[in-house]
Amino acid sequence: MAVELTTWRELCDRGRDLVLCLDFPGGRAAAGFADLATGLPVELCFLHIAWLGLHTDSRLDAHIAQWVGEVLGTGRPVRAVLGFCAGTALATRVADAVSATAGATPPAVLLFDAAAVPGGALRDQFVSSVQASAAYLAEGELEDARQWSRELLATGRDDLPRVAAALVDRYDQLMSGIADRLSLGEVIRRELIDGFAAYMAYLLLAAQGGLDLRVGTPIFLSSRAHKPPVDPARVMSFGVDRERLLGDADVWKAVAGVLGEGRP
Repeated sequence: MAVELTTWRELCDRGRDLVLCLDFPGGRAAAGFADLATGLPVELCFLHIAWLGLHTDSRLDAHIAQWVGEVLGTGRPVRAVLGFCAGTALATRVADAVSATAGATPPAVLLFDAAAVPGGALRDQFVSSVQASAAYLAEGELEDARQWSRELLATGRDDLPRVAAALVDRYDQLMSGIADRLSLGEVIRRELIDGFAAYMAYLLLAAQGGLDLRVGTPIFLSSRAHKPPVDPARVMSFGVDRERLLGDADVWKAVAGVLGEGRP
């Protein structure tokens, strides 16, 4: 791609039209959009949101303007917008912004294991992250963190940026304690905290989105155990676990059918 991208990273470039992928830009053990892009027999260019600026601004509209502005600056049409899990609430807003552009054809929107992001999701991820380190916590720290975060959400549900900042601070305190007890280096401690802060920032943005579209209707694709937040009649369900949804051959075939036609 001739235009240098800063808020997107290229997964593959096999054609002129763009496919925009919205998912947490950190690493994950499960299959991701890179697997999907590699497996699809379509001549398209796949882009994925990047780390840059993810937690420098908590306003979703500011990020949407930057993401879409950079994409439109390439001069290439957007064929589709894809989202996974919390990223589905961002994908719809990106698609809305693309559709609102003068002369643009509304892109196809595919949402994988779609999930709206209520405020409780931030607290749930905090508890899960702390629990993952439970073996290294001091006695009572895990239960204290659970109770504290429950009270934080109850009193701050209407101010999610404050909730997210408080969760990051508490996580910092807990991980710093673990680092001291295990004599971990500053680099490792900082990586843990920065990764958690970035994920909180990502969820904070997703909490401002939704699963509706101003123009058109999304296509929902769900893994075996996922409970779709919409009428099941609107969902394509696959007998595959969540971790393999974006790496499944049947899913690739269904997505290729949509993207190859250019429209759902």
